[in-house]
Amino acid sequence: MTDPLTSEDAQPLHRAGGDAAQAEKLVKRVLGWYEARLTEARTGGHDPEQVAAWRAGRDRAADDLDRLEDADEDETVQIALVYAARLKELTES
Repeated sequence: MTDPLTSEDAQPLHRAGGDAAQAEKLVKRVLGWYEARLTEARTGGHDPEQVAAWRAGRDRAADDLDRLEDADEDETVQIALVYAARLKELTES
């Protein structure tokens, strides 16, 4: 699916006090990407399976954004890493 993250990819996520803000920013960017695709899909002509996948991705991102409110430091970093990789995958495809 995507290349594994390297140590260079993770560096910005481990700044003291910045993990939660960075994770939230990444999740919101992915959420925005899905929202933009779904807005485009309203004009029609898109594969219904693709639209369903975008909706599922959007819903997962919204759930993870909510999870961040109560996440501990380790979970926050893991969410940030997942969304950094997802954002890279979405914007490079």
